[in-house]
This record gives sequence, structure tokens and C-alpha cells, in this order.
Amino acid sequence: MKNHTSSPFMRALAAGVQANVGTLIWGEPGQAKTATVEAASRAWGYHSETVIGSNREASDFLGVMVETDGVVNYSSFAWAQNLIDADKGLLFLDEFNTSAPSTMKGMLRVVQERWVGEVKLPDSVAIIAAANPTETAVDAYDLPAPMANRLMHLDWVFDSAGWLDNVGTGFGNITYPSLSSLLGADPVSRKAAVTGAVTSFLRTRPNLLTPSVPTDPVKAGQAWPSPRSWTNVIEVLAQLDAYDDEAAYLIVTGLVGEGAATEYFAWLAASDLHDPAEVIDNPTMVNWRDERADRLFALVQAVTALGLSKPELWRKATLVMAACADGGKPDAAAPGAQKLMNNKPDDAKMPVEFRVAFLELFSATHNTVSKV
Repeated sequence: MKNHTSSPFMRALAAGVQANVGTLIWGEPGQAKTATVEAASRAWGYHSETVIGSNREASDFLGVMVETDGVVNYSSFAWAQNLIDADKGLLFLDEFNTSAPSTMKGMLRVVQERWVGEVKLPDSVAIIAAANPTETAVDAYDLPAPMANRLMHLDWVFDSAGWLDNVGTGFGNITYPSLSSLLGADPVSRKAAVTGAVTSFLRTRPNLLTPSVPTDPVKAGQAWPSPRSWTNVIEVLAQLDAYDDEAAYLIVTGLVGEGAATEYFAWLAASDLHDPAEVIDNPTMVNWRDERADRLFALVQAVTALGLSKPELWRKATLVMAACADGGKPDAAAPGAQKLMNNKPDDAKMPVEFRVAFLELFSATHNTVSKV
């Protein structure tokens, strides 16, 4: 790679950190995974704490019971308090899959819910883990399915050119780009667009939303689809630039697996979805009457999410729903219109177009509910 510090891998990693979705880096021993994570975290302004599970017990994550004034609580730890005290913290779980199964159980709540004993790590704390393949790690285990499904899995690619260029100077001249330069500029609009795309895709592929957990321990210990992992797809992709296809593929593959990711991107390319940020500014650009059902569903989902994200976009979103209804598709717009109606900002005024477009529909809904 010509510039490892801004490679698709680093952009995917940065997106995971920014989205606060735990990320697991898989790679062979001795290839600078730990050094790269620690250097990048410093460049991004994070205070990092490294914890190695093979040297710990479950109680080192759950806490030890202590009694104070007749009340029993679980203790916290110095590394957790250091992360809490930092402006931005990064918990680095190194040699991750060498943790004993009992210790891994204690880490489950840390990785997902961010609880260490009875102390909660704040949202300003990101989590990255690193692991060697089980065949080359020391006394390693396949990850249990519940832990694997909590994480984004990224395969490490060693930067041989960077190593050759910098080994003589102790790697002191490597500059890591800022998070903002690696990621997209508008995560709010991106999240709305990604939400519309992912939910529309899963309507056409419901088998990929809640498939059976893999029975093969190796596959179960990697990325596989679930409602949780698809939620993480939305959160992480929202941080990425809309045109960063290479990093996007790493992210989706790392969260739901290669098979589901391949289907998603094939569907996305064929769907040619609208940009909700453009439509919310100009609803007339859409041929509502003749629009395909899948594009329409994705667009309504995305515009609704965008309208609910900022009070100043709420009114624009209602006008899109009104345009959709006036264009002959009131049923497609109704779910989004209902959500916008239920979440009207206190100081917002209902546009006349919105009120007129959905008056009959909401009246019918009200009457139906009254008769039940």
C-alpha cells in the first residue's frame, strides 16, 4: 500500500472508532498491529489503555465485591478510571482470543454495554481489540458467537513499504491523518441514507436479518448477520464518506460476513437509490407516481430519518411526504408521515400541504382505532 495511514483499512478502523462500535483486528504475530493502534490513537487524541485478557480473570472485568457501610458493590479498576477521566479514551484489548472462556464471559458486558463492575465507560471511550489466528496464537480459542457478533472484524494488511521506509528511524516520522480527514463530513445525512438502504435491502432479503447462528465454531467466531450487526453497519457506515466504496466493503463484510455483504452491495448497485439530502431540498426531482417500490421505500425511510435528526429538517421532510402522497403514493408515505407527526418539534408549524395530503388517511386511522 502506498499510504497505509489513510488506506481503506485505516478509514474503516477510524469509522468504527468514531461510531463507537467495537472493532477486532485479525493478523499474524509481529506485524505491528499493536504499535499501529497505539500510534493512531495518540494521533486521534485518544488516551489508550491496553488490557490483555490472558493475564486476567472474569473478576477483572466484572469487578470484585466490596462492602462499604453495609452495602456490597463491585469495584472498578485503574485502567477503567483512567479512560473515564480522559477527554477521549480507547480501550485496547490485545491478544484478545487468548482470553480464557471464563474471562471472555466477563468481557461481554464491557464490549457491548461498556460496564466495568458498576462503573459505565462513557460514550467517549472506543474499543479496539487485536488477535492472531487461532493456529498461530498461543493457547487461543475460537471466539464465542455472542462476542464475535458484537464486533467489526477487520483483516490486517501489513504495510511492508512503510516498514522499510521507517525502520531505520524508529518509525518516528509516520504521520497519521486526523479522524475528520479520514471520514465523511456529514454523518447525519449519511446515517439517514444508509438506514434507508439497509432497511430496504433487508425487506427484500429477510433471511439475512435473523439467520441461524453458525454451527461451525470457526464461522460463529467471525462476522455474521443479526439485527445487532446490521445496526452496527448503519452506525459505522454513517461515519464514512458516501463514495468510499473500498472501506465500506470492509465495514459491511466485517460486521455481517462476506456472503451478506456481497448480496447487499449487488442489490445497492442495482437499486440506484435517491440521495435523501437532495430530495429533501427538492421533492419535485422524484417521479413519485412511477417510482419503483423498493426505491420509494428506501427514500421514505431515509427522508424520515433525516427529518427526525434535526428540527430544522422536520418541515422539509413533511413536504417530501406530502409530495409522495400527492404523487399517488399516500400508502408509501404514510409510515414516515406518522413518525414525523408523532415527533413534531415544539415550535414547528404543520405545513398546510402535509395536513391536506394526510387528512383523510389520518382520519380513517383514527376512526379505525376508535372502533376497536
